Amino acid sequence: VRPDGKPKYLTSSQPGYVYNLDNQHFSREFGIVCEGPIDALYVDGISVLGADISEGQLMLLNSLQRELIIVPDRDKAGLSLVEHALENNWSVSMPPWDSDVKDISDAVTKYGRELTLYSIVKYKQSNQLKIKLGMKKWIK
Repeated sequence: VRPDGKPKYLTSSQPGYVYNLDNQHFSREFGIVCEGPIDALYVDGISVLGADISEGQLMLLNSLQRELIIVPDRDKAGLSLVEHALENNWSVSMPPWDSDVKDISDAVTKYGRELTLYSIVKYKQSNQLKIKLGMKKWIK
């Protein structure tokens, strides 16, 4: 949602849908999970189409049987996605991107795809206390 309250884009999907799940090859070491499909498209990641994860989506994500790295948007909605990560023992990545970078698509636009992917993996964190402390800096 934009600051004026209007959605960035309109989409419809069936309940429990996870964008790009079918392209997650079994040989991958981890999956990058984000809110929006545009973000997922830029890094060949997975989108849960928002900040909340349904039980069906949770089951699909866990069926991948690999490390999942949550990359929340830098807003209050991102907190919800991080809560799901904490409840499910998933990693969270909050790279030290400039403050004008709000999500993965902004990072790819500013830094390029390779550097964005590198920073996501480099700054992934699985320690719950460090994740909670990092969220205070991440969310603007």
